[in-house]
Amino acid sequence: MKKWFFNSLLIFITISISVLLFNQCNPDDYILYESSAFTLYPNRVEQGEYKAIAKSKSHITSNYPGNNKAEWKLSTDLSQYPQYESNQVLLSAIYQLSLEELEKNIALDSTFNTGEKWKGVWTRDISYSVILALAITNPEIAMKSLLRKVKHGKIIQDTGTGGSWPISSDRMIWSAAAWELYKTTGDLDWLRKVYFIIKNSTEDDLNVVWNFQKRLFKGESSFLDWREQSYPLWMEPVDIYNSYSLGTQAVHYQSLQSLIKMGKLLDKDVQKYQDISEALKKSINEKFWLPEQKFFGQYLYGRKNDILSSKSESLGEALLVIWDIAEDQKQVIANTPITQFGVPCFYPQIPHVPAYHNQAIWPFVQAYWNWASSKVHNSKSVEWGIANMLRSTALFLTNKENLLIKNGDFNGTEINSDRQLWSVAGQLSNIYRILFGMTFTSDELQFQPLIPREYKGKQSLQGLRYCNAILDIDIYGFGDQIRSYSLDGKFYRYAIVPKDMEGRHKIEIRMNNHLPYDSEINLVENLVSPETTNLHFSENRLYWDKKETAKYYNIYRNGELLLKTEDNYMSEVNIVKPTEFQVQTEDATGNLSFFSEPLYVYDSNNERILEAETFDVNAKSTYVQLSRTQNREFYFKIRIPKEGKYYIDFLYANGNGPINTDNKCATRSFWVNNTYRGPLVFPQRGKDNWTDYGYSNPIYMDLTKTTNLFKISFEEFNKNMNDEINSFRIDKIRIIRIE
Repeated sequence: MKKWFFNSLLIFITISISVLLFNQCNPDDYILYESSAFTLYPNRVEQGEYKAIAKSKSHITSNYPGNNKAEWKLSTDLSQYPQYESNQVLLSAIYQLSLEELEKNIALDSTFNTGEKWKGVWTRDISYSVILALAITNPEIAMKSLLRKVKHGKIIQDTGTGGSWPISSDRMIWSAAAWELYKTTGDLDWLRKVYFIIKNSTEDDLNVVWNFQKRLFKGESSFLDWREQSYPLWMEPVDIYNSYSLGTQAVHYQSLQSLIKMGKLLDKDVQKYQDISEALKKSINEKFWLPEQKFFGQYLYGRKNDILSSKSESLGEALLVIWDIAEDQKQVIANTPITQFGVPCFYPQIPHVPAYHNQAIWPFVQAYWNWASSKVHNSKSVEWGIANMLRSTALFLTNKENLLIKNGDFNGTEINSDRQLWSVAGQLSNIYRILFGMTFTSDELQFQPLIPREYKGKQSLQGLRYCNAILDIDIYGFGDQIRSYSLDGKFYRYAIVPKDMEGRHKIEIRMNNHLPYDSEINLVENLVSPETTNLHFSENRLYWDKKETAKYYNIYRNGELLLKTEDNYMSEVNIVKPTEFQVQTEDATGNLSFFSEPLYVYDSNNERILEAETFDVNAKSTYVQLSRTQNREFYFKIRIPKEGKYYIDFLYANGNGPINTDNKCATRSFWVNNTYRGPLVFPQRGKDNWTDYGYSNPIYMDLTKTTNLFKISFEEFNKNMNDEINSFRIDKIRIIRIE
């Protein structure tokens, strides 16, 4: 008995001393996240000599150089928004700061500006922002903002490479945003309105952007719309149109899924879209997956043959996880390269290109990465991702547009803006989508929180509006599973709120206080790819420019590896049939460059070049002018001497705008013997520059030994993003027999 008494007394004293010592510890010294770059505490972040301190949830100070101010103090009434409280003062303060920046981004016409520098609504920016958070915080303003990006009953693709759509086709992210708004509001009038807008836009894309043979959508990488920032320099806008990018595939898939789900609610026949979306999903997993790296490749590119870029593309990777497209989602999050200050837009970087998308981290991309990480219960990735977003917003006292990979700074990027809308939405999404784990369906709100151990304690979100209900939510503990869930004091098995619930309700969630031990991330040093070489052919000899960092050169023939060599030439190259060559440089560590510009080698006897004006009886120049009123249908006949496979393209000029922006890319439909064979695209080549000629995208076809009738026509789905100008000149017609 005495032994038992003394043992119990000893245990009591030990526990008492431990509690006393714990209570005497300064909670501000508790570390939320620590790396070699910075340390995050509940009330501050320290990066070397720089420090940001949350004095309260309404006040942050920072000594970071280059800031426009030394402190942030809340000066805006935020009572209409959900009120967040937690044990972490810095997290609560960043939430308040972000809500204030969101409020400041509301324009006088009750739509969202894109950022402090960027006035007006931009399609992809508002859409990605709505999906992250604005469908929760500001559904009415979000709806009005989305409708601002509709013209003639179709979604607007903003100005961009080569004159916008169809070079860029990620406008369809609008569909996912519109669907998210229905899920948070249950507004059937909204659903009926947006269904037909999405359907009309989808039909245009199926005619102009969808490749039914490859079961992929063409077009520029979603949001990566500065050509030389993410593509090799040899790629012209027409090459970008003819490529297939990862993120854009994800956008089109989710757009189709949104259309399908809307259609079913409205009792529409959506089987066609269901079939296309299933084919697309299968094709993405088959054609973009890199089995050795265990993530997806950046894009398929080339000319006659598509080759997959082995770079990662972080937004696309994240979207494939969030939208259940990727088959092995955990591997994507565990293996995609990330850096100490955040997830890069892509990896590795491009040499000799300044920082914007290249050499940069975008907080909204980080937010989608965090969301995807929480979906697969990767707590290590979530902890790292949230810490990096808190670091930048706290130190800079605003939600910046982009940051440098090398040091997490905003100074040194080509363009940057404070309170960038999707960065603001991304910061809010860390609360809504991860720590509270909100997922909306057409029937209910579901809670699936992932709370890192360091964020344990009580978190509260008061006044959350969902359909016709107002929710007050308290979460206790940490972990990746809910241990208990109660609604208005009654316990339920499933953590959901039905959409038909009305009035104010109290929710209490208690977590399991456990996280998986197998979370992994692929944290790497920043890396720059070797330079891309140039390929030449002369007298049956291939040769290419030497590059200083190259150890090997990989020669590809028709998209397949032919030879790996340390030399910069290949002799005795005998061409029997048309062949396409490319070279890729490789450094001593195995780091790879972009592929060189394709070199197509063929017997000139297989080629015919015809002057276009010879087929236009009204031609008064050495070219044929095509516009919405002139030559809406342009016919020509060519006698084919030998049956076989051919491709045809057109030497054209389009001086209606610069190569990098505007909205006057011309499109037409191509017909062979009265059968539609696909779209033709004639991007802008330079403002008022009608002497710069380049080739259109090619059309492949089987032709018989006869006189074939060809037609270039302007159809309803060939309307571009400009109401008036859709014109170009054709100088020559080129047709090449390939088999």
